[in-house]
Amino acid sequence: MVEAVAAGGYRETSVGQVVALAGVSRRSFYEHFANKQECLLRTFDLIVESAVRRAEAAYRATDGPLQERLRASLGALAEAMTANRKAGMLVMLETPTAGGAGLLRLRDATERCERMLELSFSAQPGAGPLPRPVVRAIAGGLHAALSMGVRERHAIAAGELTEGMLGWTLGFQSRAAPRMAELVAARARTSLAAGPASAGRRPSGEPQPGDPERERIMEQALRAGAEGELRELTAARIAELAGVSIDAFFELFEDKDQCYLAALEMLAGRLLAAVDDERLCSSEWPTAVRRAIGELMLLLADRPHYAGTIVSQALCAGPEAMRRNAELASAIATRLTHGAPGEPVGRLTVEGVGGAIWHTVRCQVASGRVQMLPALSDYLSYVVLAPFIGADAAVEVVTEEL
Repeated sequence: MVEAVAAGGYRETSVGQVVALAGVSRRSFYEHFANKQECLLRTFDLIVESAVRRAEAAYRATDGPLQERLRASLGALAEAMTANRKAGMLVMLETPTAGGAGLLRLRDATERCERMLELSFSAQPGAGPLPRPVVRAIAGGLHAALSMGVRERHAIAAGELTEGMLGWTLGFQSRAAPRMAELVAARARTSLAAGPASAGRRPSGEPQPGDPERERIMEQALRAGAEGELRELTAARIAELAGVSIDAFFELFEDKDQCYLAALEMLAGRLLAAVDDERLCSSEWPTAVRRAIGELMLLLADRPHYAGTIVSQALCAGPEAMRRNAELASAIATRLTHGAPGEPVGRLTVEGVGGAIWHTVRCQVASGRVQMLPALSDYLSYVVLAPFIGADAAVEVVTEEL
């Protein structure tokens, strides 16, 4: 399975390819696995279990402060994912393309990382425990860094990757973190108690439609894909859902694939518009970050099929859709951080910001709690702000009333 996926990606991998590479019969394959997805997921489990064991062993075997133990642990993880690039590709890049089951597997794996980080932070003298959403976002940033290391193994040395991940992980500790958690949680409870009048506010970042019929068709393509119909989706079905004739569909799109890619482009434009605030390049950058992330989370909560698309379905729609989706995460992170004060930070930090946002959305989609994303926006703001202005200053920003 590792070899087949490395050769052509999970989407194009067949059971026939796997059994040919393994030198076994189809009958033997089906004695062990129900289908190629089950084989992929069990392969994922074996690789991840081995990597996590190595990371945990390195942590326990290292004496000294938390920084050294984390350096050893993250170094072992980076080595495990990048030394065998094919296995790393299966875990970091290809398993998410296996639909909802792959999404859940990835969430389960990152939860192990989150638990390790929580235990590490709680044992650190002089620092308060970090809120769970922040720890989750940190883990998402680490996933993004490892993914970049697998994709660009010749551009990033294992040592550089390790130090980048270490700096990212340690940059969020603050004595004021418990106070932030209390205030942000209270604010979220108040917002939820306000009911639909507050929670139902339309996001201001969403542009008005251009061609209504074209927009409607693309919206229905995204909705149908997010509801699990992507592989079986046809042009006729999209036209039916949009309430247009098949002739009208083909006047606008060559086929369903072109329609879906156009829909992803529309979605990207709307998400980027949500974080398009000129104050992000001004002295008001910290507050502008909070507002921009708030708008982005509100838009995703208002249209759950957008959230499902960016963290799952776009990954199942072929290499071009995957590329555009990765570029979207990077573009949003760049827009949020481009105007930050101080010296420019490394690329790993910007990738970490994108990974933190995407992973937070991924976890909410996997748990069926997309509507809670606005309540997490201040935690995400803290994750964006801390690497640039420091953790203590970031706490002060996110605990202020907008």
